[in-house]
Amino acid sequence: MTTPTPDDRRLRELLSGAVDNIEPADRLATIRSRTAGPARPKGNAMSTQRSKLVGIGGAVLATAAVITGIAWAGGVFDSTPDSPGPAADPTTSVTPQEPDETEPSEPTEPPAEQFTAGVYYLGETPMGTRLYREFQRVEGATKLMAAVQAAVEGSPQDPDYSTPWPTSLTVADATEDGDVIRIELSDTADRPSGMNAEAAQLAIEQVIYTAQGAVGARTPVQFMVDGNPVSEVLGVPTSEPLAQGDPLDVLSLVSITDPSEGQRVSGGTLKVSGTANSFEANVPWQVLDGDTEVAADFFTAEGAYDKMYPFGGDIDISGLAPGEYVLRVQTDDPSSGEGPGPFVDTRTFVVE
Repeated sequence: MTTPTPDDRRLRELLSGAVDNIEPADRLATIRSRTAGPARPKGNAMSTQRSKLVGIGGAVLATAAVITGIAWAGGVFDSTPDSPGPAADPTTSVTPQEPDETEPSEPTEPPAEQFTAGVYYLGETPMGTRLYREFQRVEGATKLMAAVQAAVEGSPQDPDYSTPWPTSLTVADATEDGDVIRIELSDTADRPSGMNAEAAQLAIEQVIYTAQGAVGARTPVQFMVDGNPVSEVLGVPTSEPLAQGDPLDVLSLVSITDPSEGQRVSGGTLKVSGTANSFEANVPWQVLDGDTEVAADFFTAEGAYDKMYPFGGDIDISGLAPGEYVLRVQTDDPSSGEGPGPFVDTRTFVVE
């Protein structure tokens, strides 16, 4: 067997130093074992010189083999070491493959919830147009937002009520921090032609009362557009937070809470509730079948004169045939018709 010459050993040491730091390190021994050549037999001087040259040449070939093996191991070529791929075409370029990136999902809005909210609308009274309250099942991110949207964008269930807000206007947001309720509108909302100053002022009151009812506090309301207070809405000055108007000047003096418009009733009893400010707290009522009175009496409110007071009770309707009826509730009229007349609210209900 021929002993490796110093040049052979030096070349192998250099090769070993060049590849020992290449990953994966745990495959270097295997690669070296595959590229190691067989030992050479001893010979004469010329033979020794030839052996030296052959040995150097073999070391060079071994170097190439090791580098090639490292390239296979590192994944440089698109094939396995045991099955080399075809020679590369120098005229062909390889386009690197883009990483498979997942598109980020669109942010989702908070799920809508349902609430029961008192929403205020406009209705006619002997003292002009005033606000009536109607309880609705509303849906939105918050009770405040849902209630204000119903007041501005929605429609009343009772055909006797209306809303003066332009259909082009929407509520972008509604928030409160304990000191101020902020209502963000989609636009500055100029007053439409045909809307008088009284209706415009009541439209503002409509939103104020609805928003305050949703948060359960008489918190001032600031109207906003694009994140800033707006100087006017429907021609009404709104640069500062607004308090609600006097209930006895703004609200109808009688308003039904239950039953709701079109409610179906079974069991022989009609449950009634509402608020009123009526003479001596008397709140007369009638049940009408068309224009015919089929039942009548009165409720007694919890108070009178200084504010709106709750009233309520049960009406026996067990003797009524199935069909549609109207509940009519009003304030007492001590003038016996000589004054402007009573405030009235009505609800249609269906006996099953």
